[in-house]
Amino acid sequence: MLLKDLKFFIKDLALKPRAGIDWVGTRLAYAKRWKKVPWLPVAIDIEPNNTCNFKCSHCQVTYWDKKPAYFDRATFIKVLEQIPNLMKVKLQGMGEPFLNKQLIPMLQAGEERGLRMHFHTNGSVCDADRAKQLAQLNRTQITYSIDGATAETFAQMRPGSRFNKIVENVRMLVGERKPNSNLLVSAWTVITQKNVHELPQIVELSKNLGLDYISIQPYLSSWGKDEMLSHTDDIQVTTESDTFATQLATAQATATEVGIKLVINESTRFCREKPCPWPWKSAYIAANGDVVPCCVVADADVANMGNVFEQEFKEIWNSEAYQQLRERIGTHDLPDYCKHCYIDP
Repeated sequence: MLLKDLKFFIKDLALKPRAGIDWVGTRLAYAKRWKKVPWLPVAIDIEPNNTCNFKCSHCQVTYWDKKPAYFDRATFIKVLEQIPNLMKVKLQGMGEPFLNKQLIPMLQAGEERGLRMHFHTNGSVCDADRAKQLAQLNRTQITYSIDGATAETFAQMRPGSRFNKIVENVRMLVGERKPNSNLLVSAWTVITQKNVHELPQIVELSKNLGLDYISIQPYLSSWGKDEMLSHTDDIQVTTESDTFATQLATAQATATEVGIKLVINESTRFCREKPCPWPWKSAYIAANGDVVPCCVVADADVANMGNVFEQEFKEIWNSEAYQQLRERIGTHDLPDYCKHCYIDP
């Protein structure tokens, strides 16, 4: 957690003592590996839409055939009301959020309820009017997928993208941000064999774009699906390789030199002693209302715990399906869809 995030978190806990109880309770339940969790999450992912305008080879959306689904502001608020002590919502799923015309009204609705909001975007759709509206937000973080420092590499990682247009859109939003604004704008870079050689340049680009920090993800998710391995294994970077070590060291030196924080994200590297905390601390709600155990699976066809349009979230949270999942993860009897996130499956 970044220092600025920690300050926000402490401030929010002081303002929302009941949320503080849920925060402590869910972590206690995780530590004790309880099957039933008497407290609801304080942070959750809600997928605003399941559609995307890119065809990235390592993304499951490229290969699925789901009926398009979209949240609207009213439905979003109804879901928030089911989880009353929320502190943070990542309004993010498998789609490109800006394809949902209700994205900004939902971000505004979250902020009006004192929530910290966050979403990732490929940066291709945000126009000047939306940039001006986003710049008015004060409790939101926007994370851009910056997977290359040149148009050629970017296009290999994000087919269908226009590198120069995305750079222009990022600059436009950052330029609209007010001085001393609490609107955070960051970069997220998925490292593969296609772009590892540009990692130092991506760090420098992120600084030049005026972003607050950059996170790198040095692995690819298979989304809990064996069939996705054929799309990810060939381009997966080996973190133990000399190439990655050299590029990372150079990137870290570059980050220090230009003055931007570089974060290495390894949040889905679990083991028997450190099991995945998702079933105790959070959940992922798909655009059609289905509850999925985590954002790494992010597909109710793989694991579906219930639907918030048909049941209250609190009923789903301690359903038989959720209790069985917690027991299996707690005893390291992992479902197949969980094994890809573990170093000792």
